[in-house]
Amino acid sequence: MKQQLLLFSLLIAVLFGCRKSNIDTVQAVSLSVQVGYSAGDSALGLSKANIPVKLTNLVSGQENTANTNNDGIAVFTSITPGNYTVSAAKNYTAEEFYAVTNVTVAGNVAYNGTETQAINTNANVKLLLQSGKIGDLVFKQIYYAGSHNKNGAAFRDEFVEIYNNSNQIIYLDSLYFGSTWQSNTKISAGGVPLDWSTSPGMPTNIGDPNKGYIYARYLFMIPGTGKDNPLEPGKSIIIAQTAVNHTAPYAIYDTVNGVIAMQGIVDPSLSIDLSNADFETNLITYLGDKPYKWDVDNPKVKNVNVIHIRSGNDWIMEATGREDFFMFKTKMPFPANNWPRYSVPGSPTSFCAQVKVADVIDAVEILTPLEVDRVPKRLPVSLDVSGTFVTGGAYSSQSLIRKTLKTVEGRRILQDTNNSANDFETKVKADPSKADASFQK
Repeated sequence: MKQQLLLFSLLIAVLFGCRKSNIDTVQAVSLSVQVGYSAGDSALGLSKANIPVKLTNLVSGQENTANTNNDGIAVFTSITPGNYTVSAAKNYTAEEFYAVTNVTVAGNVAYNGTETQAINTNANVKLLLQSGKIGDLVFKQIYYAGSHNKNGAAFRDEFVEIYNNSNQIIYLDSLYFGSTWQSNTKISAGGVPLDWSTSPGMPTNIGDPNKGYIYARYLFMIPGTGKDNPLEPGKSIIIAQTAVNHTAPYAIYDTVNGVIAMQGIVDPSLSIDLSNADFETNLITYLGDKPYKWDVDNPKVKNVNVIHIRSGNDWIMEATGREDFFMFKTKMPFPANNWPRYSVPGSPTSFCAQVKVADVIDAVEILTPLEVDRVPKRLPVSLDVSGTFVTGGAYSSQSLIRKTLKTVEGRRILQDTNNSANDFETKVKADPSKADASFQK
């Protein structure tokens, strides 16, 4: 009897051991990535060798990197099946680009490519590197996170800083800036980019509405007749959401009672003084003289023109991420009341302003700190291959600050590879002073 029980126990152990082995074992797969250029860029003789390719698991955040061989192929031999982002970048200085192509360019040339897909079996992926547009104006500092929502100013002290990264004066008159609207459904929950070709009334003669355009939920313009707002090389401007001193109490308008009240600040060290900003966004006129109580108008600071607001009563940045910022100039400006606007797919009464990708000078995509919270990509690769974020997250008083590439005769040249993940770092405390301390060393 004991012998039968022993045999029965061994049989059970073997059966359950086999079942556990079959369940726990996940077969690794391999991935081959073929990196290339467009036909036109390939004709310039650009090398496909030694290009770093990064593979990022969208759930775990684990990253693997491999360099391409002379044929532009990078191989990942053992990866866990799942959803991945595959990205690659190749950057040239103007001198390096000329040495390879004999083509003279004004500044750095950046090639970037990215693809996101499920990899569950051995797979081959083709990654096309595209050259990004590198402009003379760049976002130097972006303060989207805000300060503590009880002890600080919450969302009210946000700002962006625009920097002249060239060696010539740039006139900011008719410079447009804003942020886009995109799907906020998490990728992990099945979120996909909006298909703007399905928007009612979308023209059929403008090319691909998804690749050639972005769609603004906020769109503003710096006023001027052409040469009213010069910006010297190596200088910047601050555009505040609300241009007041957020480190001290200030008067606000109570829209319920129609009386002046005071906005207090518990901890002044958490916030910043924006009373000396160059411009501010104020929506009182745009909203028909129905002011939002925190949208205070500083008469000493110029207001930008409001072109379009999808919804809301103030320029409120998304403190948790899921945000972006762009600026552009166009040779064919539209009157504010006649700007091309199209309804958000699936939301027929909600409209966004259409902007040509080719007109964009600089753009920065903001991500949520956690991979699992991320939503579909907001900006095309040609504008920003990979987004970034402040390490402290929402309401941390931190800002994104662009890295300094080099200093020439006292003028800082800021890094711009059209890859925000490489170009920006976290600044522990936002700084609108424009002083040396406001730069990233």
